[in-house]
Amino acid sequence: MNCWLYWVFSCILALKYAIIVADIANISIELCEFKVLCTHALKQVLLCIGAVTCISIIFAVAISSMTREATLLSNSEFTEMGRTMTSLVQLAVGIMDLEKVSSISGESPYLLAVLVGYMLVVYSFFFNLLVSQFCGVYAALAEDILGHAMLARGDVILDTLKAIPMKRWNAFLKSLALDQRVDFEEGDIGLPGGIKTWEPSLAHPTTQDQIIRAGGDTDPSLPWPIHRSSSDESSMEKMVAKTIQKSLQKYLGKNGTDMSTTEGSKQSHSSSGNSESL
Repeated sequence: MNCWLYWVFSCILALKYAIIVADIANISIELCEFKVLCTHALKQVLLCIGAVTCISIIFAVAISSMTREATLLSNSEFTEMGRTMTSLVQLAVGIMDLEKVSSISGESPYLLAVLVGYMLVVYSFFFNLLVSQFCGVYAALAEDILGHAMLARGDVILDTLKAIPMKRWNAFLKSLALDQRVDFEEGDIGLPGGIKTWEPSLAHPTTQDQIIRAGGDTDPSLPWPIHRSSSDESSMEKMVAKTIQKSLQKYLGKNGTDMSTTEGSKQSHSSSGNSESL
């Protein structure tokens, strides 16, 4: 008895340790996404196991009530409620010897019909339903799987922050200097609450300044100045566009006069030819 309890508690502790180690998957986003999918799929597996267990109990009670058919069997696997339940579970999992089922077909056809009905319900309905549930879980999470993974990592981060002492956390915030203004460029003082990093000048080239600057008083009650949209062209772009339009108009206008003269000559030749034919 003591050895059996030791085995049970050892198995529980091993499973608990494996669940704790599974949190390492939060280091990588891809592993975290797979973990989220497995977590949601595990719920469907537990539901399927519960449904198969209920069906096994129902069929075990039905087979146990067939006392006349049980007396015809050469083996004692379907004579008692407990053995019948064990045999049905083995049959559902697929570890039962099929030779025993074939021997039942010659001894008790009615019991064989009950077992076939049990196999149809379990294999054709519940297991196929489990596969469809897997597909439904993946289809429901495929679009937002990255967000679910980020939320799962956020839970781990929050649990980790709760374990950090407040003194150590305040020292870390002070070392970040988030209350100091960050320079956009040399001499261009920006806003506080950021961390300044260096990068090559050609890493992210920009042709237009992304920082909107407005002169005037900084009174909060004053309205914001009207900002020109990015679709507005500069004066140089307007000048180039006007030059291109003028050159196109000159070119098309000259060709247009040439084409009009040629079309007029063609029409005159055609009218003279028609008059001669008349």
